[in-house]
Amino acid sequence: MDTALQNDSLNQSVISHQIVFTIGKRTETDINSNLDESKFQEAKNKGRKQGNDILKQLFDKIEYGKIESHFNTERLNSKNLNSVREKIINLYYQREIITDEVVKLSEKHKTLNGQYLKTKNSIFRFLYKKKLLRLTEELEESRIALEAVKRAQTESYLNIRYEFETVEFKEKYSDLISSFTSLKNSDKVWDMTYSEANTDTKAAAQTSMHRNEVAFSIESIPAIKTDEKSFYFENYNGGDFYFYPSFIIYFKTKDDIAVLDYSDLQLHYSEARFLEESKNIQTDTEIVGETWYRVNRDGSPDKRFVNNYKIPIVLYGSIHIKTESGINELYYISDFQKAKHFCEQYKLYQSML
Repeated sequence: MDTALQNDSLNQSVISHQIVFTIGKRTETDINSNLDESKFQEAKNKGRKQGNDILKQLFDKIEYGKIESHFNTERLNSKNLNSVREKIINLYYQREIITDEVVKLSEKHKTLNGQYLKTKNSIFRFLYKKKLLRLTEELEESRIALEAVKRAQTESYLNIRYEFETVEFKEKYSDLISSFTSLKNSDKVWDMTYSEANTDTKAAAQTSMHRNEVAFSIESIPAIKTDEKSFYFENYNGGDFYFYPSFIIYFKTKDDIAVLDYSDLQLHYSEARFLEESKNIQTDTEIVGETWYRVNRDGSPDKRFVNNYKIPIVLYGSIHIKTESGINELYYISDFQKAKHFCEQYKLYQSML
C-alpha cells in the first residue's frame, strides 16, 4: 500500500473548532469591520492546509491538486458575524480535502476487495497462496486507513455552544423551535419563484405564479454542530436558510455563504388567496370561497364557455423573507395558522436580541 497509516487517532482540536455564543441583547461592541476578500481567500487556503495537515498525520505521503485563486461571493453577511463566516469557510475547505481522500481510499478499498474475492474464489486459488496473503494484508491496511480518514471527516466541524443570559431568552428560542416544528409539518410548503400579470381577461386569476414544493426541517449544515436545535428552509432557486440561536446562515455553495444577524433578516407574514384546483387542495388548507374558470367582471360565470367550471379559493400563509442587502424569498404554506404563529414567534425572539 503506497500510503502507510501513521496514527489511528487525531487530536480533535486540530480537526474541529469551538465558539461559545452568549444569547442576549446586542451591544455596539458586537460590531466589527467587514471581512475583506483577502480574508475569505485566507480562510479557504487555511482550511485546505488544515485538511492536508490532518491527512499528513495519518499517512506518510499525500499529494493534492489545485488551489483556487479567486472567488466572488454575495455581500449579504452581517458585519458582526464575519469571524463566524470565516471559520465556516475554513471548515468547508478542510472537509473538502479530507472528503476527496475518503473517495480515493474508498475506490482503492473497493478495487482491492474485488481482487481479493476474485483470487479467493478462483478454482486455481491453491496456486495463489502468496498473492492471497498479500491481498489480505493490503485489504486490512486499506480498511484501517479508510476508517481513520472517515473519522477525521466526521470530526471536521465547528462546535458552537450557547449560553443564554436569562431563562427568558432560552424559553423564547424554545418557543421558536416549537412553532417551526409545527410549521414544517404543514401538508405543503412552496417556494414561489415567479409571478406575472395574467393577460387573459376572462381568467379568474389576475396573477400567474410559479411555485415549487420545498422542505422545511430540523437540521444543520454538515460543518456545524451545536448544543441547541437549528432549523432549515429549503430554497428552490437560491441559497438555503439555516436558523441558529444567534444567527442565520444563507448557504448556496461553500463559496457563497453569508452569516446573518436576526436583526438583518426580516420575515413578513400575510394571508394569500389562491385559486386551487380541487384535486390539489391539502387537508390542512382552508377554503374561503369559489369562482369560475372563465368569469365575467361581476364574478358570474362566462356562459360562452361550455366547459366552464368552479374553482375553489383557498387561504395560504405567506412568509416573505427580505434583507436590505438583497435577499428576497417568498414561501406559501398550506396551513396559514401555522405560518402566522411561526412568524409571530420569530418576531418575538428577534425583538429580544
